[in-house]
Amino acid sequence: MPLNLRNSLESRASRIQDPIERLRYLKSRAARAVAQPAIRRPRKKFPLVCLALVFISLLIPGYQASTGTEQIVPPFPRFQAGAADVYPNVWVVEKRPEFEVYSNGLRIDDRYAVSNQGRLFYPVFQRSAIDPDQPEWRSEPAGIVYHTTESDQVDFEVGQNGELKRIGKDVLTFVRRNRCYHFVIDRFGQVFRVVQESDVANHAGYSVWADDKVVYVNLNGSFLGIAFETQTQRGQDLPSANPAQIRSARTLTEMLRAKYRISASNCVTHAQVSVNPRKMLIGYHTDWAGNFPFMEVGLSDNYIAPPASISAFGFDYDPVFVHATGVRIWQGLALAEDELRAEAIAGGLTVPQYRAILQKKYKQIIETLKAASADQETDHAT
Repeated sequence: MPLNLRNSLESRASRIQDPIERLRYLKSRAARAVAQPAIRRPRKKFPLVCLALVFISLLIPGYQASTGTEQIVPPFPRFQAGAADVYPNVWVVEKRPEFEVYSNGLRIDDRYAVSNQGRLFYPVFQRSAIDPDQPEWRSEPAGIVYHTTESDQVDFEVGQNGELKRIGKDVLTFVRRNRCYHFVIDRFGQVFRVVQESDVANHAGYSVWADDKVVYVNLNGSFLGIAFETQTQRGQDLPSANPAQIRSARTLTEMLRAKYRISASNCVTHAQVSVNPRKMLIGYHTDWAGNFPFMEVGLSDNYIAPPASISAFGFDYDPVFVHATGVRIWQGLALAEDELRAEAIAGGLTVPQYRAILQKKYKQIIETLKAASADQETDHAT
């Protein structure tokens, strides 16, 4: 895609403050591009025109709430995962009580490392036929969730070294005390292990994600948590992490993927997986809602993946979540809604009817998990 076309489109869209109106503008641009008659151009330029039209046609449609009387439209093609995973080759070069060094340049500081509840087994559910009463049990980490600490910030400049180090230490102390994440990347790009990888960190709470085989619910036990010491502004398009943090995130991600055979499709952001069970809405937390640097971290852009919270469990989203995101996540949301509509059509149901069935299934799973957790606490007490 020509860079000047993308810059022009994004520049014009960025001047529209309301995100819903901005997405409507993008949709109208796509329709206008398709409606234009073909223009004779030199043959060597034809591929560029094709790429531009494909890019515009893939831009996300505007926000539309589902209703019982909505007109059913033909579904988009189902989302197809990328090529088979190629796992990095990373190994330990040096291991001491205070730190570890890896072959890809990663250095992990272990001075704040602490144990927590061990990761014994966690349930997953077959994506093809989710049965709340028939989970499959696993024990190895299956993915990574990227977070922001949303902690206090000062300007990243030489005159602020003292404050930067003080705030960073306070963040690590808080994270350690509350067992929030497995790893923290501070503003200097230093990687700290906090909760041991063998244990559960309290980083994802109520959350949902899925790969091409299974659905994960409440990702504390199944996914590792990596937090960047930074803040994100709503609707921010550029990454809120600095280059040193992004470089460290890449080497840390490479190591974890190599060690646990983690699929690239299971490396996602907190905003993509977080849900509000009471309101049945996605995006309860909105850190990295639309500006995570997937490509720079060595991953494909997972914002285009349809969230399973919508397609598998019938969650919805509201304007609050829309305002917290950029345009990147919208293709995934649109594809998830399309999957839900297609399944409703196949079952002879309206979208609200089918959504209610999926939501009931999710609530059954949550009740089962709560009961299992209560039984574990009772066993530990006795």
